[in-house]
This record gives sequence, C-alpha cells and structure tokens, in this order.
Amino acid sequence: MKLSTYVIRRILILIPTLIGLTIIVFLLTRAGGTNMIIGPYLNPRLSAQQQLIEKQQLIKQFHLNDPVWVQYFYYMWALVQGNWGLTKTAIYTGPVTTAIALFMPNTIQLAIVAYVIAMFIAIPSGTASAVRKNSFVDQFTRFIAFVGISLPVFWLAQILAEAFATPTISPSLNIFPLGGTVDANLLVGQSWYNQYLGISYPTHIMMIDALIHGDIPVFISAVRHVILPAATLAFTSIAGIMRYMRSSMMETLNQDYVRTARSKGVPEKIVIKKHARKNALIPVVTVSGLLFAGLLGGVVVIEEIFNYPGMGYWTYWAMMGLDSGGIMGSTIVFGLILVSANFVVDILYAVIDPRIRLGE
Repeated sequence: MKLSTYVIRRILILIPTLIGLTIIVFLLTRAGGTNMIIGPYLNPRLSAQQQLIEKQQLIKQFHLNDPVWVQYFYYMWALVQGNWGLTKTAIYTGPVTTAIALFMPNTIQLAIVAYVIAMFIAIPSGTASAVRKNSFVDQFTRFIAFVGISLPVFWLAQILAEAFATPTISPSLNIFPLGGTVDANLLVGQSWYNQYLGISYPTHIMMIDALIHGDIPVFISAVRHVILPAATLAFTSIAGIMRYMRSSMMETLNQDYVRTARSKGVPEKIVIKKHARKNALIPVVTVSGLLFAGLLGGVVVIEEIFNYPGMGYWTYWAMMGLDSGGIMGSTIVFGLILVSANFVVDILYAVIDPRIRLGE
C-alpha cells in the first residue's frame, strides 16, 4: 500500500472518531439540563420577569425544545463557523474561542518544558539501565520507574507545592512562586504584551516571546513559574519513557550489527552512542508524540494545584461551575490533540517501518 493511500485511510478513520467524541460530550452536557446550557448567557442584572423572557428566547435560540439530534446539528454548524459558545467561570467569562486563545498557550508552554525534562532524564537513564543490566544503576532506575507509575500525581503536586512554593516545610525551600505564569509587574508597559487580552506576541507563549524580544527578566520569571508544575508533570512520564527506552535499547544491543561492531574492535562508547542508541531511539521518539499529547491532556489536576492559568485550570473551574460551554470546548480541544497525535504517530510508524502499511 502506498503511503498516500495509508494516510487517506487514517484520515477517514480520524473523522468519525472526532464526530463520535463530540456526540458523547454533547449528550453528557445536555444531560445537565436546560439551566446548565443557557446559564452563561443569562444576564443576572435583569429582573425575574425579564430573566424568564430571556430564558425562553435562549431556549428557542438553542433549539432546546427540538430533538437532541437537531440540537447537535445546530451546535456542529455553529462550531465549524467558529462559534463555540460562551463560558462563564470564576476565572474567565466570554467566548469559548477567546478562552482557548488565552489559556492554551500557557498549557503548551507547560507541556513543552515537562516534555524536555522528561526526555532529558528518561533517555540517558533508560540507556544506562540497559547497558548496565542488573547493576545498581539498573535496579535504581527500575525502582524510580516503579515509583513514577505508582505515585498519585495529585499527591506529588501537593507535596512539591508545599515544599518549594510555601514556607510550610522550610522557609529556605520557598524558592518558587505559586500561581500565574510570570510576575505581573514585569509586563507593565511591554509593547509585545496585551494587558487586556492577557496574551503575548507573536506566539502567545510567554517564554518564547520573552526570548524573541530579548527580555531576560520576563523569561527567567516565566521559567520560575513553570518549573514546579512542569517537574510534576514530567515525573509521571519519565517512568514510561525510561522503561520503553530500556526495553528498546536491550533489544538493539542484541542485534547482529551491534555484535559485528564490537567484534571489529569498535570502542564500547561508540557502539552505544552511534550504533545502538540511535536505532533504539526510533520507536521511543515516535511514541513520544503520544507522550506530548498526554502531557497536554493531563494538566487539569496539576494546573489547579499550582494555580497555573492553563487549559486544565480553566477546565477545572468549568466543571466546578457546571459550565457546559467550557466543558465542551476544552474536551473538544483535548480530543483533537490526542486524536491528531495518534494520527501523526501512525504516519511516523508507517514511514519508519513500511511493513505496517503493507500489513493493512
């Protein structure tokens, strides 16, 4: 099968998956009742009589008296036109699309830093564990992997927040800020930062934009704000990558070309770095695409604990406030990310190993 045919087939599978996701979430939000759907649109300043009239108008506007499948059709039609509805939470009230533009860059920043930390630690550790099989290094990395899989992320986040962002355990350890993405006073008067929208330019990712404009104090502040939630998020992923790297590396070390290189007298360091690890990284890097998507989707608890204003933080407040617009919008975004990541990984696998598409 040609690669182009394989890609088209995967896209055809992708579309019904996304439609199925929207149907499930749409039905769940409709299960909350009429008030949950139209709540963000009601004006609390109106009198009881005026609110009743407004409520009837909104019921008609959203076709809530029609069958569910008709409501879903109108919702999807508005969705593809860019009208994702309104969200009304304790941290933001307004269009869902604006909320996504405001909170999503912060979550991307958090996921990038967590991804770098996870890969920087897991790949060398997994390599060392495979090369020194059954040694102390191997046992220690396997123990860390076991702890990483078993440890509840909310507990770890709470411990790190108490230890390094408050004077609860020790004042000398209180070295990181808790809440926000940067010290607000550093952004006053910055031409590349929109105070009203709360976003920076041109990428909307604070760390990157600070570097682009050469503002080192803002960059350092952004790093200090992201390091604790990123470290917590990375710890949950290090275990999986480490075990995957160890397994892939051990399999690669048993290949004939590695034995041949050793028999020719190639130094062990070169065998490990240039022959074994390079090939062992192929499946690990491919799977790491799913890891990044998982990081983006697993931020709700961590962002809430660290008061980090990202998509997960907004989603938490949307769920607490039974805000159907926020719940629906964030779920669709996270679903798009996960499904797209799976699609990219499938294509990478097909490019790396043609047997996958030939076996379809």
